[in-house]
Amino acid sequence: MMTERIKEFAAENGYTKIEKAEPWHGYDVYVPVYDELSYVGLPFVILVRGEEIRLSTPEEALEWVRTQPE
Repeated sequence: MMTERIKEFAAENGYTKIEKAEPWHGYDVYVPVYDELSYVGLPFVILVRGEEIRLSTPEEALEWVRTQPE
């Protein structure tokens, strides 16, 4: 199941939980959720399109943040 693959990808990248966000630029988007508030760098998101699962690039991460409602 794709959701399990996404959770496994998140875990491999150090994330314990994810939340589904609104689609963006043709990707399904999953946001890492931390148990504690943590500011550790760029706000990377997990992007999914078809069978492809990947982390956003730094440029995509910043663009994604700029497009989110306040």
